[in-house]
Amino acid sequence: MATVPHEPIRSFATASWRAELLPRQPYEIRYTARKTAIGYAFDSQFGAHAFATDRIRPFRVRAHTLAVVPEGCDVYSRSSQGGEYLTLAPMTGDLPGARQITDAPNPVASRAAHALRALLLGGDPIDPSAFEHHATLLGACGDAPEPDPPAAMARWMTPRRLDRIAEFVDARLETGLTVAELADALDLSPDFLCRAFKAAVGLTPHAYIAEQRLARVRALIRAGERDLSAIAYASGFSSHAHMTAAFRQRLGLTPRGFRAALG
Repeated sequence: MATVPHEPIRSFATASWRAELLPRQPYEIRYTARKTAIGYAFDSQFGAHAFATDRIRPFRVRAHTLAVVPEGCDVYSRSSQGGEYLTLAPMTGDLPGARQITDAPNPVASRAAHALRALLLGGDPIDPSAFEHHATLLGACGDAPEPDPPAAMARWMTPRRLDRIAEFVDARLETGLTVAELADALDLSPDFLCRAFKAAVGLTPHAYIAEQRLARVRALIRAGERDLSAIAYASGFSSHAHMTAAFRQRLGLTPRGFRAALG
């Protein structure tokens, strides 16, 4: 049986921040946080964990959500599948005012985390000033439990509604799903869906669908699928060229470059 290649852990540090991009793979960890760490889940994850307690409980984390683990917190976590995850910690001192957060949509965190991921994945040398800019924005989310306006619009996107959107997108991804079709399935106008979703998550529905398509592309490449055109159609892209352009724009490299980087 062929071995499925794993993505490498990608990391970068400046005098102020250190970031690691952890690939989607099974894991089991136990540690005490030496510094407050910010985490951002690009994929949904399932497993069991314990924070500041010996009681291990099942967990389910949605894609595109923020977590904060305060300094000194005892952590245990395991998952049979894992998920792509970004961690960020200060190189010196700590984050004043940070509090424990799990599975929280945050539009500022989302924009910063996606920008950091593109820097870490891209083949070009990382610009330290760009890294510092996005890392500082993400780090500030540790003591910002909820963005302000438009808070009422964001609150409309309850966890149950976000779960329903995720399930519908996953089921229809390869069909070339549109935002209008997603809005219709939720009995909403496309305009309201776009404004409420972006207020809650930090991504437009169109960007969210694109993210899920790229996640499927990466999963199929990791699984050993060689035909990039077949991967494109299975992930809802209209062509190999369309997939490659989206991959480069959002992740900073091409599908071929991603395959070459696999360990």
